[in-house]
Amino acid sequence: MYLVTAVINKANLKNVLEDLFSNNFEGITVSDVIGKGSFGLKEADNGMTDLVEKVKLEMVVSTLENRELAMECVRSNAHDLGRGAGKMWWIEVGGVERIRTGEKDKDALTTQIDKKIRNTSHTITTHVDTPCS
Repeated sequence: MYLVTAVINKANLKNVLEDLFSNNFEGITVSDVIGKGSFGLKEADNGMTDLVEKVKLEMVVSTLENRELAMECVRSNAHDLGRGAGKMWWIEVGGVERIRTGEKDKDALTTQIDKKIRNTSHTITTHVDTPCS
C-alpha cells in the first residue's frame, strides 16, 4: 500500500479529481496549502517572493499499479511547463483501517464500485467553482 501525495495548482484540481473518480479512486483528501518550491524565499535577483497557494491531495492506494494510475491522473491533468506546476511523492503504508466497518488493508481501500454497492453520483464542486458568502 502507498500514500500518494501531490501538491498542485488550484486551477487543476477539478480536472484531476474528475480523472481520479473516472478511474474509480475514492477516499481522496484535499487541503489548501501555501509554500515555495525552490530553495529559500528569495529569487535569483535576491528579491523576496511570495508563498504560493496550492492544494494538496492525499490518497492511499493498495497496489503499485494503482499508485502509477493515480499518479498518471495527477500528472496528465496538472502538467505545466512553467515553474510551479507542483510536486508528487509516495511512501509505503504499513496498514489501513476503515473506521466505520473495521475493514483492514486492501479491504478498507476497495471502492464501493468494487463491492457493487450503489454510490451517489460524483458532483465535484470546489471553492474555485462557488463564490464565498
